[in-house]
This record gives sequence, structure tokens and C-alpha cells, in this order.
Amino acid sequence: MHLGIIANRVRDEGLAVARPLISWLRARGVRVTPEPTLARDLGEEAVDMRRWPGLGMDFIMVLGGDGTLLGAARSMHRLDLPLLGVNLGRLGFLTEIELNDLYHVLPHFLEGEYDEDQRHFMRATVFRGEETVEDFLALNDMVIGKGSFSRMVDVRAWVDGSLMGAYRADGIILSTATGSTAYSLSAGGPVIHPELKVLVVTPVCPHSFYARPVVLSHDQVVRIRGDYRHHDGKPLLTVDGRQGRELLEGDAVEARLSDRTVTLLRHRGWNFYEVLRRKFSGFEGSLEP
Repeated sequence: MHLGIIANRVRDEGLAVARPLISWLRARGVRVTPEPTLARDLGEEAVDMRRWPGLGMDFIMVLGGDGTLLGAARSMHRLDLPLLGVNLGRLGFLTEIELNDLYHVLPHFLEGEYDEDQRHFMRATVFRGEETVEDFLALNDMVIGKGSFSRMVDVRAWVDGSLMGAYRADGIILSTATGSTAYSLSAGGPVIHPELKVLVVTPVCPHSFYARPVVLSHDQVVRIRGDYRHHDGKPLLTVDGRQGRELLEGDAVEARLSDRTVTLLRHRGWNFYEVLRRKFSGFEGSLEP
């Protein structure tokens, strides 16, 4: 068996977990290739990740929180390799293994005892007039927001060329079914089962009683354009909470569900509703400040 390893190096525990994990795997005859930055931290030869598909890897372990897994999914979608997330973050809704269970659960995955969970990306294009400025892929969501300024943004949304609504709000979220349990949920959007091929349009704190989230089918295209002339600063488009770009007056963002998918590995019998209940059932931790 051959595994790739990606670790969140922003936090020290990424390296602290990776070092003994790699030793544990190699002691059991598993070939391990760390991503280049991690390899250099470990004093090993770095292997360009573009070569990974030709190395016969079985899957890639991602050590970090949901943000690390989202970043790995976006950057590695062309490699077509399954991802197994180990939660080093807080919520860990997308990751599969909790750190305390790592060495107890991992042997099942090494034996091929797992299910595959395919998730669709969303693709968005920023247009400036007729010119394509940039393309993005997101697994969770894309957000058009007011940035660091207090003034709300005015945006309009069209679906397949028909005006769906105009919003004066803190922003607007375009999310996949996967992202329905992220920022969209906090903004009042619906929970969508990840097998459904839909997009969700959720306004953030809209200045209206009648602005509600809307669920679109997989083949519909939503186009968002804002009126930023009286905005104190440039509104931002953020992608999965990480990437982003400033938007100018007249810029339009067009989004649709992508044919591209990423495969997440799950334990046998994995159930979305069980995870939903366990992760969102209530506050876990001390009530003391």
C-alpha cells in the first residue's frame, strides 16, 4: 500500500502528528510520500505532487481541520486520488477520523474497509464586462461580502437569465450541498444531504422580511452582480473561506455545479445524519469563560 500525507503546517501539531504517524505506517510496510513542504520539514526528499498519480497511491491522508481538507480537495482535484481526513481542528465535519481514534481506526482503512463518498465542486467565473477575469472551484461555498467595511452590499441574482431577487445584505452565499452545513447554515440556510446535486443561494443578514434561501437544481446557473458605487471599500469574493479577490463595480460572478468531484473516504456504514446529530447536537466543552 502507498499513501500520500498532507499536513496543516500553519499549526505545529501537523508536524507533531505526521512524524510518528509516518513511522508507524512504515513499520507496517506501508509506503509513505509526504507532500513536499512536509518532506523537507522531516528531512526527506521532496516528490513533486504532480507525479503522485503515477506512483500508484491508494489514497491521501490529510492532517488538519475542515479548512485543510477543503484546500487539499481544491488543489488536488486533478490528481483523482481519494482523501482521508484526520481532524486536528475543532468541528471536523468533513474529516473522518478524530485524532484520539487515529491508530485504532486507521488499520481498517489500510485493509480497504471503507466506503467512498463523492462530493461535487462548484465552479464560478468572475466576469468584467465580457472578459473572463478568473475561475474558481469550491467544495463548500463562495461568498460575495462587504469585506472589512460596515456598509451593506446591494446585489441582484439571476437564475438562467431570469431575475430571482435583489438583496441589500451583508453578503450572499452560494453553496454546494457539502457547504450547506457551513456558513450557509449559520446564515439560516437549509441542511442539504450531500448526495443531492444542488446549489443553495443564501443572503447574509438581508435588510428584508422576504429574502429567503433558494435551492437550485444541478443544471441551473446563477449570476450575481452588485452595485458597489457607494461602497466604502471593494467587496470581496471568498472561496471556501480561503481564496478570494476584490470585486469592482460592474463585476459579475456566475456559478454552477461542476462535473468535477472529490472522493472522501468514510468508515463502513457512515451515515450523514449520525454525523449531523453528533457534530451539531449541542455545545461541547466548559461553560466557564
